[in-house]
Amino acid sequence: MKLNPSARPGGARFTARRAWSLLALLALAPLTAAQTAASERRVPPDPLVVVGIAPAALPVTPGASAGLVAVRGRYSAHVRLLDAATGEGRRSVMLPPEALLDVPPALSHDGRWIAVALTPDPLTRAGRVGVLSTYQTSASALTFQKLLVAGGLTGTTRLTFSPDGTRLAAGNRNGYAQLWDWTAARRVTTVTSQGGGEPTALPFSPDSRLFAPLFRGQTKTRLFESGTGALRATLNGVGYGTFTPDSAGMLASRGRLIRLSDGKELPAPAYLAGTSGVVGFSADGSRVLVRRTGVDVQGREWLELREVATGRTLGAITRVWDGWPEALSPDGTTLIGGDGEGGVRLLPLAPPR
Repeated sequence: MKLNPSARPGGARFTARRAWSLLALLALAPLTAAQTAASERRVPPDPLVVVGIAPAALPVTPGASAGLVAVRGRYSAHVRLLDAATGEGRRSVMLPPEALLDVPPALSHDGRWIAVALTPDPLTRAGRVGVLSTYQTSASALTFQKLLVAGGLTGTTRLTFSPDGTRLAAGNRNGYAQLWDWTAARRVTTVTSQGGGEPTALPFSPDSRLFAPLFRGQTKTRLFESGTGALRATLNGVGYGTFTPDSAGMLASRGRLIRLSDGKELPAPAYLAGTSGVVGFSADGSRVLVRRTGVDVQGREWLELREVATGRTLGAITRVWDGWPEALSPDGTTLIGGDGEGGVRLLPLAPPR
């Protein structure tokens, strides 16, 4: 499939590169429909990184797949929003000149907003975070929907929107994370690392009710109410975790499932069997992309797409990793990740349901 070229401000254009390759899914026997050869769609130019996935972005045409993926050059101010299923360009955003390009921007789940760390306030030296609309009409029309200014935002290293878009989390290299009601420019709470480590992830539960900042070296995970910032629970022995699609549990290390209501460990779901972790869930929670434990005889790592309800494998692919994390497309059909050469590619795993 040939990608539509995307225009760069100033008249220059990205040239779309067609890269047809035979994708052999060899992990399962016999081959299923999900493992037939498929076309690989590459997104120029290189090098690219994935800024974020917007699973709730509406499709352009009725019946088309929902969801966007935002990509940019590693230190580029030009962010392109592409259809997460086809790679076709939807729109683009130019980040402001004061954007800190070494801090990854955050994309809201509906694809409407991008949050970006900015240089300190020129007068007070306070840290700043700006929220921009992805529906810019031109670079000259660039305005902030909201500008957050606070001393505690100095040293911001990562940003994350809650799924419902009402909260923005900002992780800081000084060992804390702040939770903001960004539309009101109000800080809800500050969570400090108990061991002094930097935040490694700022996950929200799928229903947006819980915030669980993860810090480097932590051995327990604290759950906070996103609305008030109040501490709700502490999961001892859980240093890292992923929320389940129903927001009722957390998938911890070693294939454990922890129930959030009481912290009790439950039997691991079938889709975790033989895995070393979860890459991500489809937007409807029916599919999950997992990393299979160990390597095959050729030393290759494998990713598998599985049904959440049954654990049945729908497709598999060798892992291609160049330092940037993989993601599952919102419709649960496609792997979005690095191509080993600094680019981003979309690889089909299974047909839609």
